[in-house]
Amino acid sequence: MSLHPTQSAPAPWKKTFQDHLDKSGGASAEFILATVTPKGEPRARTCIFRGFWATLPDNEHNKLPKNPAVFESDCPTFTTDARMDKTYHVFATGKGQGDLAQSRSGTGGGGPVEAVFWFKQTNTQWRVRGKCWVVAADDIEGGTPEAQNSGTMTVKAEVQRYMRTKTDGGSEADGNKSTWSWRREMENYFENLSPMMRGSFKNPPPGQPLAEGRDDEAGEALGQKAGHLSDEPLARKNFRVAIITPEQVEAVDLTDPAKATRQIWTLDQEHGGPGGPGPSESVGEWNRVETWP
Repeated sequence: MSLHPTQSAPAPWKKTFQDHLDKSGGASAEFILATVTPKGEPRARTCIFRGFWATLPDNEHNKLPKNPAVFESDCPTFTTDARMDKTYHVFATGKGQGDLAQSRSGTGGGGPVEAVFWFKQTNTQWRVRGKCWVVAADDIEGGTPEAQNSGTMTVKAEVQRYMRTKTDGGSEADGNKSTWSWRREMENYFENLSPMMRGSFKNPPPGQPLAEGRDDEAGEALGQKAGHLSDEPLARKNFRVAIITPEQVEAVDLTDPAKATRQIWTLDQEHGGPGGPGPSESVGEWNRVETWP
């Protein structure tokens, strides 16, 4: 596994962000995700936070075998349909500038995004800026040519930079690294959804005019339920996990209007980040600056 920007320690903003998440819905907290179209136009929509990559939360719906708890990361995740506009946006604005067909066929992406969380319980707004990577179940792992294409190789390399071995894993964690599976993690993300939410990946194409109908032969219909990802070919074709690799994070604390602050953490250039505004304080691999709100 390649080097990662946060080495053995969580990002300096992670604990506070996690605390605010826990007070505001945890793995069901809502946030606004902004993407950029290939024409440079902004697009925003509401998404559901599904946990940090490699540390998927426990869920009553999920009875599947889990990955060993050996990794953690600072990467927020959400789930999406490959046919959604946001999937195309992160493909088309990434370095590979993928087309619509590529965005619907499998793993890839890398376009810029911003996720905005407003936590009423703590009077704090968080912004997470970085790149977004989209993971499909069928091409992310295995010995097939599809699992070794440029999209899957790039996504693994970029996301693994943010994955680190959990410090409480001990020597047993080292032994379990080789058994950790990307595909198993994907299956568990799907299983963490309610049966009705899983069934939404068998809906007719989002945004397609009703007059064009639906593919009845493939099983497209509204209001369906779905079981395991391995048993649902239509849902599996459309289901994606999206991973945000953060490069800049900021928090505006409005708890006390007379002492409101904005803190901005930016991944330094040495570790692949933009470096951020100065003058700043170096905190591990991140540069921190406090500004007027």
